[in-house]
Amino acid sequence: GKHKSEVRKLMKENMKNLYEDNTTRNTVFNMVKYIDNRGNQTLTYFFSEQDTCLYSNWLCDYSMLNKVVADLNKKYEQSAEDCWYYMHEGRKYTITLTTGEWFFTIKTRAEKQQ
Repeated sequence: GKHKSEVRKLMKENMKNLYEDNTTRNTVFNMVKYIDNRGNQTLTYFFSEQDTCLYSNWLCDYSMLNKVVADLNKKYEQSAEDCWYYMHEGRKYTITLTTGEWFFTIKTRAEKQQ
């Protein structure tokens, strides 16, 4: 739900190991992409036409799996084996871990309001 400028500010403050990747342009999606120097992770934020964050998608190398899961378990409530949630400003957010062949993905999205 944050504005694109706020996401960029928070990334600079809290994820110093990732930097904004401006090497590619996507004309289909309104997004901002972050990568690390080693190529182990890519974090992409997707925005509405009003530049409000809709969800994030974090692709990580399997070498990071144990640390990422431990951090998720420490920071959030687990609701299923590969699913966590948290409340922020009265909205519930769901974090889902999906495994792939070469990487795993963490998707964070606000649940639809009733």
